[in-house]
Amino acid sequence: MEEFNVELSNEPGSLAAHCEALAEAGVNILAIAAVGNSHARVAIVTNDSAATRAALDANGATYSVNELHTVSLAHEPGSLAAFTRSLAENAVNLRSLYILAFSEDSCDVGYTTA
Repeated sequence: MEEFNVELSNEPGSLAAHCEALAEAGVNILAIAAVGNSHARVAIVTNDSAATRAALDANGATYSVNELHTVSLAHEPGSLAAFTRSLAENAVNLRSLYILAFSEDSCDVGYTTA
């Protein structure tokens, strides 16, 4: 899987325009995380990387692509703490991390590293 890290312009509708372009290309967004400060960015995981690239390119988007790693954790207190501590102890620097799916027993996490 791949994570698309897309720059957004600081204006209403910027994210909507990219989501609409993906929808028109038949791309399903599986996970999304948007954070803004002085620069707005959105991380998007989809079901079709090739179609996502084509749609973002056609929409004039500025973006980078990162390999998305996934792990399934127990859905209980401390699981994420133990996982992130193990990465830190192995000198792995996280770039992004978010929940992809969860059930009563487990939680699927996606993450990228620097």
